[in-house]
Amino acid sequence: MYALCISFPTHPYFVEPHHLVLLQEFAFCILLILWSGFDLRQEFSYIEYFAGMGNLTRCMKSAQYRSIRLDIKDHSPETKKNNYMDLASAAGMALAVIVLLKGLHDDFASHYGMKCSSLCKVNVVTSMRSACSSLGYTGHPSVMLTNKLLERMCALVLLTTCLGGAWTVEQPGGSLMEFFPTWRFVVQNLFRVGGPAAVSTVKWWMQHYKAPTAKRHYGYANSPVVRRLDRGTLQRTKHGSDQQKIQTCEKYYDGSGKLRYKGTRHLKGTEIYPMAFARAMVDMVEDLKAGAKGKPELPAQGAPPALYTMTQLEWNTPEDLWTFADFDQLFTYLRGSKRLRIPLEWRNVIPSKLKTG
Repeated sequence: MYALCISFPTHPYFVEPHHLVLLQEFAFCILLILWSGFDLRQEFSYIEYFAGMGNLTRCMKSAQYRSIRLDIKDHSPETKKNNYMDLASAAGMALAVIVLLKGLHDDFASHYGMKCSSLCKVNVVTSMRSACSSLGYTGHPSVMLTNKLLERMCALVLLTTCLGGAWTVEQPGGSLMEFFPTWRFVVQNLFRVGGPAAVSTVKWWMQHYKAPTAKRHYGYANSPVVRRLDRGTLQRTKHGSDQQKIQTCEKYYDGSGKLRYKGTRHLKGTEIYPMAFARAMVDMVEDLKAGAKGKPELPAQGAPPALYTMTQLEWNTPEDLWTFADFDQLFTYLRGSKRLRIPLEWRNVIPSKLKTG
């Protein structure tokens, strides 16, 4: 097991207080996973979260990359308890972390096609999100779910970076994810640790990859190689003009005269990555991994022991961040495992339950 995984809390992200971007609770959860006897042999080259149809995984496997996909639809219906493929569940988040820990040492990539329905402009009447209020109306279940998924994705992105992996995050052009406080904090801290090249952004037209509609997308990555996805201005051809006639949303004015949007039956199909896009990702995955940024080098004298990090260093996290991630749910799930074997020297450090409220 890669030493950085074993002593995850001792990573420079956690050692220096002003670089601290994760809750101590999440570090506790990672330790519990390491002590639970899971098979953590490094084997995966590519991991696709929110996979949907899984075209990225399919193409990666065709190119002989050992890949794995995770999506809520992959859950076996006969399982009666936790949906182990739902990132919002305790089992799903635990599995997501385990899969990352199984990524090849400094030689894997992960992709996050984050669920976007509550983040898009079509949904603003329900979500009440805006650039200035990206948390939305938290009294609505779909908004709370999306916020939880997004903050958990942020934690996985940081873990990927700490493990030396490359990551890509994709959203449709109208998504308000880029304004979400925890995501912006993650990006800012990656810049602070890894410099101006630690996070790269890109925008592209999916029609360049033979999608049925033009559809603008944007993405983030910890490698500048991701900018290859941008193929320039979308040229209007006769074929393209026919595709432009496909309407994914309709505009209308409500009773008060305010402009509203409503999705059409064609909107759902735009969630699927075209195979041409998946092949483009395959073509650049090696360069993505080679160009991964943001992982700090360990101190020359070595990292301090994990036990020292957890007990002696101050853990500071802004109060308005990580409020939706619900690491307490994950901790309770892992802490109750029959397979858990906490080392003797840690038994007075690891609580039986996390403090809440």
